[in-house]
Amino acid sequence: MLAVVLLGAAFAETTKPAVAATGPEAQAMLAALDSPRGVCAVLGDGAADVGMELARASELLVYVQLSAAEEVEAARRAAYAAGLLNRRLYIDQGADARIHLADNLADLVVVRGPAGGRVGKEEVLRVLRPGGKGLIGAASLVKPVPEGVDDWSHPYHGPDNNPQSTDRVACAPYLTQFLAEPWYCPMPEITVASGGRVFKAFGNRAFKRPQWPMLNTLLAMNGYNGTILWTRKLDPDFMIHRNTVVATPETLYVADDVSCKLFDAATGALKEEIRVPAGISDGAVWKWMALEGGVLYALVGEKEPPGDKLMGTTFRGAGWPWWQIPTYGWGFGRTILAVDLGTQKVLWHHREAEALDTRAMCMKGGRIYFLSPRKFLGCLDARTGKVLWKTEDPQVLGAIADQRPAQRAVWGFATTAYAKCSDDAIYFAGPQQTHLVAVSARDGKLLWQYVAEGNFQLVIRDDALYAMGSDHPSRKFDRMTGSVLLQLPQRSACTRATGGVDRVFVRGRGTRCWDVAAGKWLHLSPMRPACHDGVVIAGGQLYWGPWMCGCNLSLIGVIGLGPSGSFDYSMRATEADRLERPADAPAQPAPLPETPGDWPTYRKDNARRACSPLAVASEIAVRWQSEPRAGLVPAAPVAAGGLVFVSGSDGVVRALEAADGKERWTACTGGAVLFPPSIAEGRALVGSADGWVYAFEAASGRLLWRFRAAPVERKIPVYGSLASTWPVGAGVLVAEGVAYVAAGIANYDGTHVYALDAATGKVRWQNNDSGNTAGGQGAGVSVQGHLLLHDGKVFLAGGNTVAVASYAVADGRFQPVRAQPVGTDRRGPRGKDLFLRPDGSVAAAGLFPFYSRPDDFHYIEQAELVCPAGTVDVTAGSVRLLRPGRGAPARPTQAWAVKPFSENVAVTVALSAVVVAGTDRRFEAPEAPPLETYGIAALSIEDGRLLWRHSLPAGPVSWGAAIDRDGRILVALRDGRIVCLAPKEGRG
Repeated sequence: MLAVVLLGAAFAETTKPAVAATGPEAQAMLAALDSPRGVCAVLGDGAADVGMELARASELLVYVQLSAAEEVEAARRAAYAAGLLNRRLYIDQGADARIHLADNLADLVVVRGPAGGRVGKEEVLRVLRPGGKGLIGAASLVKPVPEGVDDWSHPYHGPDNNPQSTDRVACAPYLTQFLAEPWYCPMPEITVASGGRVFKAFGNRAFKRPQWPMLNTLLAMNGYNGTILWTRKLDPDFMIHRNTVVATPETLYVADDVSCKLFDAATGALKEEIRVPAGISDGAVWKWMALEGGVLYALVGEKEPPGDKLMGTTFRGAGWPWWQIPTYGWGFGRTILAVDLGTQKVLWHHREAEALDTRAMCMKGGRIYFLSPRKFLGCLDARTGKVLWKTEDPQVLGAIADQRPAQRAVWGFATTAYAKCSDDAIYFAGPQQTHLVAVSARDGKLLWQYVAEGNFQLVIRDDALYAMGSDHPSRKFDRMTGSVLLQLPQRSACTRATGGVDRVFVRGRGTRCWDVAAGKWLHLSPMRPACHDGVVIAGGQLYWGPWMCGCNLSLIGVIGLGPSGSFDYSMRATEADRLERPADAPAQPAPLPETPGDWPTYRKDNARRACSPLAVASEIAVRWQSEPRAGLVPAAPVAAGGLVFVSGSDGVVRALEAADGKERWTACTGGAVLFPPSIAEGRALVGSADGWVYAFEAASGRLLWRFRAAPVERKIPVYGSLASTWPVGAGVLVAEGVAYVAAGIANYDGTHVYALDAATGKVRWQNNDSGNTAGGQGAGVSVQGHLLLHDGKVFLAGGNTVAVASYAVADGRFQPVRAQPVGTDRRGPRGKDLFLRPDGSVAAAGLFPFYSRPDDFHYIEQAELVCPAGTVDVTAGSVRLLRPGRGAPARPTQAWAVKPFSENVAVTVALSAVVVAGTDRRFEAPEAPPLETYGIAALSIEDGRLLWRHSLPAGPVSWGAAIDRDGRILVALRDGRIVCLAPKEGRG
């Protein structure tokens, strides 16, 4: 198994790095970009050479599309030799008329030579993101911004605090646009978006180490491909969860306790600062900010207590314990001012004697509304700063001021803004409120109140006020009268509700979407809205994450979705369109002798028992090891016919001689290999993240056939790499001449499961519907782990909605499995690892999802391996043998238990021993980086005693150990090397 890794250098505080020396043509291409990072596509004459040059000279992900298979093969091999294949340079086969990238993805498209006449301008524009540049021969073009898109310029969308987008492009149904880092974030989190960029500000509370990288960080992302454009550090003492960040296409405004800083939106360079003039305020701290009509409005005031900093030291996982804030001390001030951004002159300022609470400030239609709790509610004319009205009505103030401290999972965060406004009314509700209150925007008089509950997340729409409840039902209110028009199910916990043109989004078993036109709930299960900002909609796209939590999600990090139009999610495959066979492919592959001692597939056999019939030597030594390969993360090794087959993130399958490690052959694919090949009847069958299944001759590496499991050719960024929207992500399972494969990532994109003839690649059956099992997009099976065969069914690790899916081997009929999870954590499993239990049931294990931070991926959380001696039960830090019990009910008995490593990563069970590869980790200081050592050990199957232990030069990969037919132990390491351990001479 393999984790997809994004280079950590992306998080360095940076603007524009140095570019390596390169030719004038490549320099001209790079000069056309407004950022040195992003996605570039090259087609036409010399595309492979130009692509190689661009990949070497920049930080771009470069996609090259060639029309001839022999050109693709040569270019991939050259890129592999240069260490760029499927890391920075992706090479694909396809006719010029259709570029195999998602819509609105590329920053630059280059079409060279005669291909310019075959690639239509409309096709280049389809692939380019808005603002992206196309170079077609000597001509150039820029993709315009489509009509109907919207910005999310303020933390709650606009200065009215109403999280309701007007984006007419970002409408359902959807397809994944990108998956990106950071994996996790600290709290709090603020998101704004404008001009095709997404800006995120992360705060100062990290409960665990995975959240550390983003502490006090301001980050800019490309909103169409997820590329991190730049980062800057923030003041750790300034509490950021408030309206002090505003985005425009050109400038990002970020205020703190010193000034309002104007950053260049494209580069992150500080352009200038605006400071509070002396004499008009009791302090220089910016408390609240809004931008409208070229004027910046702010509440400023006295110094505040420092933010509630935390740097927790737990190594793994995310999430936090809720904590209380005894005295809320942020965001109170007395002076409101207006600054002309053209001249930076203060147009007016207004001062109140009582402190105003910025959580209750909002503006719309030239009016600024402000509240001093229990004192007054008022309204200013934004043009002049004059008071339009001010009320001390006790009925109004009493209803609003009846507050609670919040800071509980079912309530939410005390920092949340609790006032929103329309042209007609101001609405007060939120985690702090015990009532929902509507006040007239015209004169401050009470319109209505709902006294039963006030903890609603509000979305103001034209048809109604949507009040999304947490521990109580949601309701749809008439905006002016408060009449309940409809009662809806409640949302889950603290997450913010937001609205698109066609849907309202809340948390609930992932994401729940209220379809406004249809009047029903729909489901996007793999991810949920982020705690502090919900689903953010801008530029024709929708954004989720990242999270600080450890909730039961299949996808983490930053997720971008775009509209799919009329896409067919259940598209059926035809061999004419999908199956390719080279003209010189032999009718039968050269034989590769197989024995029961081989390890021909992931975890040894199709039941994934990781159990070898051979004994392990009493003493071992390193027989050979391959060289490390920078950037390569291997998949688990497999072994058959005297060969070791290795693969991994570079998409290359290599066959090594098991005796000495010498390379016999290599074969290249167009994407990462997430699970190793399966070796059967002289063939090596492997799935690639490029969406294809490849059958190679196992003895020579010659291509026999390939089948496109992806419904269409559509590449997207996936955590720093380019991959099909439907990678062959579960590997290939081969049984009785049939190859079973599953393609996809997220159920809402569609999940495609096939039975193929292993000899020819022809389709035996296909199931294209299990991603949608509840009548709505995103409510079924995702591809979130491997395949397992048992009892006439192929089982698939399916994510957080259908943890285990099964498909009948006869016809592909889908059936969900009510699998008893391994382990008891309420937040898992996600379905990454499957195990066959002694009673014949299939269990799912894994708290962390399939696409995870490498440190979370490369360890075993829980496993059960059935072998002749009993069941080997593995957790992160222990290994034990359970023997069958007696009586009724029969309970297993523990024969022995040991702790070979602080974290177990790979386990194989031999006739005489359990072989474990793992990591020992310690910390010299709480905030110091971990000190790690790695090793492999053999434990007696009889009593668990240590037979031998050997150090390893790097950490093993998940399940990355195998035993070949001659008792050699093969271990794949995270630095790209393979280590072979064999019996010492004269030892058995």
